Amino acid sequence: MKNKETAFFNAQTVNFREVCMGNIAPNTLYRSSHPIKDNKQEKAISLLVSKVQIKTVINLCDTMSGITGKSVIAPWYNSLFRSGRVIALGMDFNCTSFSFNKKLKETLQFIIHRESPYLIHCHAGVDRTGFVCMVIESFMGASLDEVINDYLKSFNSIFESSIYDAKKADEATVMQILSSMSNSQIINEQNLQHIAETYLRCKIGLSAEEVELLRNKLSGN
Repeated sequence: MKNKETAFFNAQTVNFREVCMGNIAPNTLYRSSHPIKDNKQEKAISLLVSKVQIKTVINLCDTMSGITGKSVIAPWYNSLFRSGRVIALGMDFNCTSFSFNKKLKETLQFIIHRESPYLIHCHAGVDRTGFVCMVIESFMGASLDEVINDYLKSFNSIFESSIYDAKKADEATVMQILSSMSNSQIINEQNLQHIAETYLRCKIGLSAEEVELLRNKLSGN
């Protein structure tokens, strides 16, 4: 019991958790703060990663050249990086910018062509990771409450949002972020999945074939 409690505490501390809602298959998608931020961080996440056997990493905050030196402190991360199973995108915080959309497209295409389980992270695992996970969750049929609650869970970690005051982050905050997908259309339970799929096709630029491949990958087919 003590080991389980310790593992749960470590997971909360480093903002590591599984994303399993809607049609996302179990042991397919995970999110966390930066796994190689420092030695203490690396030790906690390396144990969690080993347990779920992460095979692909999407790093939203660094660049490929920037993690060349960093990755050596974590053998598991370095091994994935050297074998082409880590992508580092250097995303900014503006989820409506052309650059962000382009890098989100690269993220999803990387998932399509790599093996699960996947780990998505940025620095804190709050803002950029939060938005990317919301898009995926919505696309895969998660309920609006599930999407909102998953985003807000990260505010219980020791990390802070780079955009929002943790004390002011609430359902309205998440709905405002989600509206980035909708072209001013009001998002509700009934249209969330459709809006997410339209967003992937029209704003992000995935082809119809890529959308289906992504759906199949995340559902474990």
